[in-house]
Amino acid sequence: MDIRGTVELIEDPEKALPRQLSQKYLGEDPPPESDDVLRLIVRVIPERISGFAV
Repeated sequence: MDIRGTVELIEDPEKALPRQLSQKYLGEDPPPESDDVLRLIVRVIPERISGFAV
């Protein structure tokens, strides 16, 4: 599958996304990370999607 589009990089200084995903799928908080770790969310706004079916 190929997805082409515009990409947005969004800073996540509170590291909220990993916490939300961990709570949703594991029911617990993720392990703590160092404060110097930079978290970015990559959002793709699709303009063209192509692929093949099996």
